Amino acid sequence: MKTSIKIMLASLFFTTHSIAQMQNNGNFRLHNDATIRLLGNFTNNGSFNNNLGTVHLVGTNAQTFDGNNPIQVLNFEINKSSNVLQLDNELQVFGNLVFSNGIILSDTMDMATEFVHFVDGSSYTNASDVSHIDGVIRKTGNDAFVFPTGDNNYLRTIGISAPSNTTDHFTAYYTETNPNWDYNNTIGNGLDHISSCEYWILNRTGGSSAVEVTLSWASNSCGVDTLCDLRVAHWGGTMWTSEGNGGISGSEIAGTVVSGSNCNTPAAVANFSPFTLASTSDYNILPIELVFFEAQRCDDEVCVAWETQTEINNDYFTVERSSDAISFEEIARVSGAGNSSFPITYGIIDDNPLEGISYYRLRQTDFDGKESLSDIRAVEFNGLNNEEVLVFPNPTSDFITIKGNAQELENYKIFSMLGLDITNIIKVVNQGSFRVELDFSALPAGVYTLITETSSHKIHKQD
Repeated sequence: MKTSIKIMLASLFFTTHSIAQMQNNGNFRLHNDATIRLLGNFTNNGSFNNNLGTVHLVGTNAQTFDGNNPIQVLNFEINKSSNVLQLDNELQVFGNLVFSNGIILSDTMDMATEFVHFVDGSSYTNASDVSHIDGVIRKTGNDAFVFPTGDNNYLRTIGISAPSNTTDHFTAYYTETNPNWDYNNTIGNGLDHISSCEYWILNRTGGSSAVEVTLSWASNSCGVDTLCDLRVAHWGGTMWTSEGNGGISGSEIAGTVVSGSNCNTPAAVANFSPFTLASTSDYNILPIELVFFEAQRCDDEVCVAWETQTEINNDYFTVERSSDAISFEEIARVSGAGNSSFPITYGIIDDNPLEGISYYRLRQTDFDGKESLSDIRAVEFNGLNNEEVLVFPNPTSDFITIKGNAQELENYKIFSMLGLDITNIIKVVNQGSFRVELDFSALPAGVYTLITETSSHKIHKQD
């Protein structure tokens, strides 16, 4: 049974604990030095504002903040050793948010209504890989700010310089996703490539300020090795364009780059939305850069080929096939080069393709288990180009392969020298839509007859 505490009208001056669901339908306020520790959910359908105390989020259970009205806090601390705070509301911070332990999670699809809002003059401390905001953050005010954004247990910040007005606000989140999946990899002048690992959304949601934009990199950024070649890249709607490099902080392992020029002169940007890291040269191996991935029919087989421009930490590739472009199966695995800075071409043959339309994609896996997927390629296969049935090798001493279209091979029969149907006693080694491989090794030497839909063939078995 769910237990709830409904607050109709209250003002707290002391420390209290809530281990069940707390629901506010009236006026609820924390005065000076008051503290409330929440181990359960909080639904705010009333007034919870003008607070002067501290809200502590503790415990190990999953918690949710929701309700019809924003939740306003002066000071807030998240200190959860497991599970997350699911934010289905606006959490407004007027004082300081302390990240001790635990993740605040919100849905980026609802970024207009579900976010942590740092109002003018507010701040945070101690953000880390184990404690940050995996979701949407808004900052209002004229102070420079570093958004404590993250994803998949990585803190990956994006920063802005001070806006012009106290009423201006910017909204941001980070996703550890290949930006080419959501946009495309068209590159503007001056850029060699962009990251295939991550991007940020940074929107100017109030005001007209131009600000400097600072991006970060860390161990999940696919590799940084030439700092001055790094660039802040912005998606302008049709291509990725450079916002420059106005200065670097940190090292190749982890650091930040700000928009600007000459690696030492920061400059503001006026256009917003997606940002990611980029490079002016083929250094900074930000992506496993896939030049192409193709699948096409080659007679009665499908040839699959791909080429990488550069690789870093690349363990292996998996070629996957599907009949519906939804459920894929592995058909081949190919070792990667590990690390390379020159083009490498790979390929496999699918010698048992599906009849009809097949879908192929490439999965790339790093040594640390991180994966990325290529675009999907479709191949139509409606039998062989002609009605010919091929039998080889013939004569044979052990295995024999029969190739033909699906109709020809659907009800094939094999007869012994005495005219007996021995189809069911011959072991099928491999079978696809257009080929059957059989094991003749246990049969005595002689001549056997293969009957298909429209043809017959003599098979010579040798000792």
